Amino acid sequence: MPEKPSKLMPALYGGIIIGIISGVPFLSLINCLCCAGVIFGGVMAVFFYKKDLTPEMPPLTNNDALVLGALAGLFGALFGNILAAIFIFTIGNVAGEATYKILMDMYDSMGILDQMPPDALEQMEQGIMEGELSPVSIVTSFVINPLFGLIGGLIGYAMFKPKAAATPPATPPAQV
Repeated sequence: MPEKPSKLMPALYGGIIIGIISGVPFLSLINCLCCAGVIFGGVMAVFFYKKDLTPEMPPLTNNDALVLGALAGLFGALFGNILAAIFIFTIGNVAGEATYKILMDMYDSMGILDQMPPDALEQMEQGIMEGELSPVSIVTSFVINPLFGLIGGLIGYAMFKPKAAATPPATPPAQV
């Protein structure tokens, strides 16, 4: 029986999907929906792996899906942080600026902007502007992405697992 294919390339493809969704400004908002982009990358890693399996190979297992999802999450954290850094250093933190402007407009319309201490506004602006590449957010992405990638891998396993052969229903014993 031939061995299973390598999990590296399918996990890399899933990680690239996660990285693009996580690193592109405004597209990263997809992850506000329970890390949907990371989960999708985990599902896609299982999908790409399943395409490499042949009927002679051992079937896809839930352990394969867990490993694929976690690896895709790790690759996604790496690519997402690199992509976010590229965007921030080339075009600036446009998503942070837009978020800060929306918050300030909301506070102004509620009439509480004038009541806020200037130090609080300054800290909020600083946190939003450096939030994308702070050391805490980078480390957090290397923890959160593999966990949600794992969930995506399990969802992918449920979607793409081998179908069990249908067994005919048992017939009741004859009445005598």
